[in-house]
Amino acid sequence: MKENETNLSLLFSGGLDSVIAYQYALKGGYNPTAIYVDMGQSNAEKEKEAISKLPSSLKPELNVINMQELIPLLSSRLSNQIIPSRNVMLATIGSMFNSTVWLGVLDGEQNGKEHDKSPKFFRDTSSLLSFTNENFQDQTNITSPFLHMTKAETIGWALANNIKKEDLFETTSCYDSKESKCGKCLTCYKRYTSFLLNDIIEPGYETNPLESEYALELQREIPIAKANNDYSRFTRKRIEEYEEIQKKRKSLGL
Repeated sequence: MKENETNLSLLFSGGLDSVIAYQYALKGGYNPTAIYVDMGQSNAEKEKEAISKLPSSLKPELNVINMQELIPLLSSRLSNQIIPSRNVMLATIGSMFNSTVWLGVLDGEQNGKEHDKSPKFFRDTSSLLSFTNENFQDQTNITSPFLHMTKAETIGWALANNIKKEDLFETTSCYDSKESKCGKCLTCYKRYTSFLLNDIIEPGYETNPLESEYALELQREIPIAKANNDYSRFTRKRIEEYEEIQKKRKSLGL
């Protein structure tokens, strides 16, 4: 690996995925430039607090981009915490620093309706930014190190690489602006069940994520998708993990 090939931009939020991605980059011999973009999102203060509490071994030197007025100006257009073209903007900012940009996208997230985690997004955004940045770098590559790993698998990797579960507990994923782990949002469900798949019951949730509206939606939709061999929304791996979650839930009485 050439020296300049080890440089990359990592969009860092203090969340579970970005904390693990930072360690994944270091283990892979990369020299990551960690970037935090404050868009005025409702959970920004909670993210900053989570970053401040990280142990030094998990906390990168952070480059902070202040865009706090953005989300308030877009408030009428937001739906279920989805920010229009968010990953396009983050990819563009990352490409200003390095030719390779890592976003935190996991297996099972690439079929979402917002499209900015899809294979087409990564191809087209890499192509566009390669064109616009050609005076600075030969190619621009927008990608994720976890495109073929689920959240449960990234947690498994972290634990196998001596990252303490207690330190992972300090990261934040929840959409709620105040609660650390509301238990109601889809990110709380994904996070809780991903730890569960690693035989860990994460503490601190305000309500049981297994009884959230999102959990009930999956309970309805996944059996239908499996019966119809329809993997347009849920990948095979995600369906298999869902079934394993139900087994663990039953055996543990959750």
